[in-house]
Amino acid sequence: MASFESIKEKVLATAGRVADTSVGIAKVAGEKAKVVGRITKLKTEIAMEKDNVRKNYAEIGRKYHEKNRHSPEEDMKQAVEEINMSLDTVAKKQTEVDKLKKQLSDDVGEAAETVKEKVEEVVEKVTEDE
Repeated sequence: MASFESIKEKVLATAGRVADTSVGIAKVAGEKAKVVGRITKLKTEIAMEKDNVRKNYAEIGRKYHEKNRHSPEEDMKQAVEEINMSLDTVAKKQTEVDKLKKQLSDDVGEAAETVKEKVEEVVEKVTEDE
């Protein structure tokens, strides 16, 4: 049978190897976390740059459309016509919205006037009965 001292030495040696391995794993995990963090940061920066590109493309398109809305180059003709149709549709719908808002406002005004007249009639009747 092994002596207590030899078992103790084996346990301590094994514990030391486990500790060394744990430290190594922690270092690797820390390094991997840094890499993942860097990847996340780069992806965010990429998304921001792509958004910047989209905004600039839109600005270029808007300027081109403003400048060439009535006489676009042949390869841009269909896109410009579709934009023109959409802008016309938006303008028509906005006119309808404005008209409906005015109608609603007028209706509310008429309703308020009717309520005011009824209140005046009630007040008049009450004062007559006194």
